[in-house]
Amino acid sequence: MKRKDIKRSIAIGWLLLAMVGCGTKFIYSNLDWIVIEYIDDYVSLSRGQEEILSDRIEWLSRWHRKEELPIYLRQLDTIREQDPSKADASFVAEQMTELRAHGKRLVEQMTPDLYALTQQLSDEQVDELLTNLAEKDEALLEKYQGLDEQAIRAIYQERIERSFERWYGELTDDHRNLAYRWSQEMMITVIDWQMHRENMQRYVNQLLRRRNDIAYYQPEFQRFMNDPESYYTDTLMDKIMKNRVIAADYIAQSLNTLSNKQQQHLAKEIDDWRDIATDLMAGVALDYSPTALMVGSAYNRG
Repeated sequence: MKRKDIKRSIAIGWLLLAMVGCGTKFIYSNLDWIVIEYIDDYVSLSRGQEEILSDRIEWLSRWHRKEELPIYLRQLDTIREQDPSKADASFVAEQMTELRAHGKRLVEQMTPDLYALTQQLSDEQVDELLTNLAEKDEALLEKYQGLDEQAIRAIYQERIERSFERWYGELTDDHRNLAYRWSQEMMITVIDWQMHRENMQRYVNQLLRRRNDIAYYQPEFQRFMNDPESYYTDTLMDKIMKNRVIAADYIAQSLNTLSNKQQQHLAKEIDDWRDIATDLMAGVALDYSPTALMVGSAYNRG
């Protein structure tokens, strides 16, 4: 039920690559039960609710392949054609902005179905959902509890290095140095996110408790899903914007300093994802029977 943070990307296209399908066609083929299992970690759905959700997820998957994958593929082509040695912070920032737009469109498409699902929840299910959300947030809080600034920055550095290694292959001393400098320059947002999660816990509690008050619930749920930044404090938003600028600069530097071997590694990763996206797009028409096409067309017109 919670939006996943799409800002965990480290290099150009990394989130895009994750969004293309999580690596295999298995995800698309089994997306309904995967999502239901995920949601079940937060709230136990009835069989009827699961069936409705499964149907909507199937259509969401098809929409995603037909409408979104071509957009992702075009961006992958843009990234693939860019000479890494000439990539600058402006180019990286442009790609990051486009990535956030991908996530926004996906959430907007999901919003009506999630709204309908929450309208069907019983009071007992809402209690269960709120309890589990609070427990998940508590687990996140404990991860950083008691850590000083340098310990937090060490975690940042480790994440950056892992991501560099995932997409560039074996790291050079230059990239390890970039990871260190990046981690030291980042604005630490741990406390800000903790405060934000605490505020959102109270807000979500109120939101779901008033789900039968349509005049209040419908616009507030739309805002909750589609405008999450409107809940950020000015301080948190300022740090996020600064970190985006810092990230664009260091990603560009990391690309500029790739060895030939690392460039080949990154190019292969991008090409592999392009192949996956192309394969999934090619299979869209095969998923539709004549009956399914008519039903889907009627539903979308409504």
